[in-house]
Amino acid sequence: MIIKNGSVFTPEGNFSERDIYIDNARFSESADDSQIVDASECYVLPGFIDIHFHGCMNADFMDGEEASLKTICRYEAQHGITSVTPASMTMSEDSISKALKCAASFNSEEDMASFEGVYLEGPFISSKKLGAQNSLYVREPDESLLEQFIRDSSGLIKTVAIAPEVNNALNLISRFKDRVNFSVAHTDADYDEAYKGFEAGARELTHCFNAMNSIHHRAPGPICAAADFSDVFSEIICDGVHIHKGAVRLAFRVFENMVMISDSMEATGLENGVYALGGQKVEVKGKLATLENGVIAGSVTNLYECFRTAVKEMDIPLDKAVFACTKNPARAVRIFDKTGSIETGKRADALIVDKKTLDLKHVILRGKLLF
Repeated sequence: MIIKNGSVFTPEGNFSERDIYIDNARFSESADDSQIVDASECYVLPGFIDIHFHGCMNADFMDGEEASLKTICRYEAQHGITSVTPASMTMSEDSISKALKCAASFNSEEDMASFEGVYLEGPFISSKKLGAQNSLYVREPDESLLEQFIRDSSGLIKTVAIAPEVNNALNLISRFKDRVNFSVAHTDADYDEAYKGFEAGARELTHCFNAMNSIHHRAPGPICAAADFSDVFSEIICDGVHIHKGAVRLAFRVFENMVMISDSMEATGLENGVYALGGQKVEVKGKLATLENGVIAGSVTNLYECFRTAVKEMDIPLDKAVFACTKNPARAVRIFDKTGSIETGKRADALIVDKKTLDLKHVILRGKLLF
């Protein structure tokens, strides 16, 4: 395949007018011209990567069913998300283990996003900052339980959400930081407690601003603690519901390593109605999904739509928004060696995007034209 006439997003964050060659499902230096994709008046971007979301189309990772993972990965690919690490919820140990074992045996089919791992969101969180997590299943950080979860997933766990202020959290981070990525999450930590978490080895901040203490000039909290570490990745939900655009712009100015996530739930792609997340009832009206107590419960917006919202409605610079959906999430979950940029030898995942509207025109998935 050859992609011609497009403005190609480079690993440095610029756009280059050049052709792209794909051979044997990888970007290459040359290729035959048996299939030409015309990208005139379009950007050519790396395939997007969502490292933190729960589901879509009435399917949730915690279903623990192959059919659900197929639905999720097929929907994501159709919307430009070519690699995924879906997230668990704070539920019973048996439910989490079932979902992890299902993930371990799952293989994406040719029209599905590449399944790159799992984001363990709970149970090692604070009961004071639950968000949409279930307080009944919150657990103190436990080495043997994390070992069990890693075994259940056959080593697929990429990220572990953790509240650094709870008992044994710093121990867990120190012991496992070379095996998984820890993300400060659902936390009541003050600045000093969060700082200790990052000092111990946590390198991510889960959905910045959400389910954590806010910034106050005398009590700066975990956001300012994370900003003190230049190599920390900060996730953010740009659906237009979770965070005001002014706060989104602030985060992009403060953090070099921004990671856009959707945090989407099973209602994504469907109509208004009553759905579920983590065993709890969720009501969806437009872009807003809430628990019965009024707490926002994940999003109903996929990552590509979050990207468009960030650029078109929040004035996030295009290059920073693209990095937040490609290179940075790939680096965060340690898969940048195979995806996240358009470079020779990497997996040939690419998006053809209209320059004027940012509409998604074509998806190239592992070297094949998906649409």
